[in-house]
Amino acid sequence: MAKVNVYISNEVHGKISAIVEKRRQEGARDKDISFSGTASMLLELGLRVYEAQMERKESAFNQTEFNKV
Repeated sequence: MAKVNVYISNEVHGKISAIVEKRRQEGARDKDISFSGTASMLLELGLRVYEAQMERKESAFNQTEFNKV
């Protein structure tokens, strides 16, 4: 697994910390939930959303091309 240093705003830091704290209050153990793991999960989720948007943009319906057929 690659190690990456990322700078985030205080607002984002607070939101990630709140997610971690909420999960701990719901019963997650310290070894099951961490700031790093949560940030990584959110980054992966954001990447999937980005890729899906780019795929949709590339394969969008083109009325002009359809009319040529």
